[in-house]
Amino acid sequence: MKSTYLFDGAEKKEKEGLGIAIVTLLAKSGIASRSESRMIVYSDGTSSGTIGGGDVERLIIREASAAIKSGESVRKEYLNRHGGKLDILIDVVSREKKAIIFGSGHVSRALEEVLSFLHFDVSIVDSSLSDSRNGFSSSDADENTALIFTDHANRDRYYVEAKKSDAFYIGALSSRVKAVSTDEKTFIPSGLDIGAISPEEVAVSIASEIVASLNKRRGISIKEERRRFIIVRGAGDLATAVIIRLKRAGYNVLALETGRPSVIRRTVSLAEAVYEGRAAVEGQEAVLIDSISSVFPSFDEGLIPILIDEKGDSIKALRPTVVVDAIIAKRNLGTGIDNAPLTIALGPGFTAGVDVDVVIETKRGHALGRIIKSGSAIENTGVPGLIEGYGRERVIHSPSDGAIRNVRKIGDIVEKDEIIAYVGDVAVKAGIGGMLRGLIRDGYECTKGLKIADIDPRGERAEYSTMSDKARSISGAVLEVVDSFFSCPVKWK
Repeated sequence: MKSTYLFDGAEKKEKEGLGIAIVTLLAKSGIASRSESRMIVYSDGTSSGTIGGGDVERLIIREASAAIKSGESVRKEYLNRHGGKLDILIDVVSREKKAIIFGSGHVSRALEEVLSFLHFDVSIVDSSLSDSRNGFSSSDADENTALIFTDHANRDRYYVEAKKSDAFYIGALSSRVKAVSTDEKTFIPSGLDIGAISPEEVAVSIASEIVASLNKRRGISIKEERRRFIIVRGAGDLATAVIIRLKRAGYNVLALETGRPSVIRRTVSLAEAVYEGRAAVEGQEAVLIDSISSVFPSFDEGLIPILIDEKGDSIKALRPTVVVDAIIAKRNLGTGIDNAPLTIALGPGFTAGVDVDVVIETKRGHALGRIIKSGSAIENTGVPGLIEGYGRERVIHSPSDGAIRNVRKIGDIVEKDEIIAYVGDVAVKAGIGGMLRGLIRDGYECTKGLKIADIDPRGERAEYSTMSDKARSISGAVLEVVDSFFSCPVKWK
């Protein structure tokens, strides 16, 4: 029998604002009878079709309804009472969507029409209307409900209840001067800036903002979203600070790394994703991708993609607006001023106006974070910046070639001359006492002289799980340059 009957009535259900999930039996083992391989589940708990019935099917319907509310598809195995195993995919096609409009004016009616067209279940609250629902309480709105106030009378009456609800969107018509939006789900004044004047245009503006909020998007144009694309070469600790600051400011950032990063401050370096597949620093998560086709889908998921591309070959193909060289190699490894409309480099090895547009000073001291538009950063002296009077002593280099075997871990307090690792058979000792703030990953094949560890003499007062003061200063300077460029790109060339 053909399964097209499963979809009978699905369009009507969606127009009523109900979410839909298609449940598919991908595989089975043991005693797991079934009459159909697919079923449709709606957010109200109703369904059509079957994958075998019984307690398991009832459980799957409940979990499919929950998946619709969250908007997240899920794949899961279920066991029935006979020991049979079902491999089930719950694929959310559309989420449940509801809207409550407070008011009965021209904008309200236009908004009702637009949201209904977008398959929202729309109701109106206004005591002067015969077809209006009677009143409102916070329990009337769940996490899939948008609340929109189009007049002051209803806003004064119901706004407190609205704020107590789980609604994902609370909006109100208001002038920009009287805007009172205070949190991420409150939008006052409502709507995207499209120059709306007529009630119909205002309705489109508000509906667009509601859809963007439901889908956790910023509501800017796709063109602008693409323009705010930045590539950062490197994902060590300083590069990671730059990446995170840019992402938090609303930019889409792709990081390029080598296939074998030698970072030592691993707890604050997104480069760890190269080895682990994923890495997170200060709540920002990076994921290793295998091709440029995964870059923008990663952005859609709120992730920072990391691509193994040591030479930066993908820059030409992806055409970012900004390229930041944050490799900290003390020399230029191939970044050019023509790589993007704006190019920035961290530290020595670059000349602003020649190799790149802007150089950021990375040496500790009074000039740290200085924005250089002509000339170069302070030359590399080979001597680390001082922390409580210690410079060269706090950095440890590999005594020989060979694989490292770590004895201590990042965050440990060590004493001077204590063994922290072995490279081959050669012991690696702490040069000073303090906190082991950085240590290259266990098993890394080291070459003699490679930087492999960093000790912070501040000991217990040191911090190893968040950005350093140096990283924050440098990343702040990069963000200042980028924001300034996007405000007025013409002055940079």
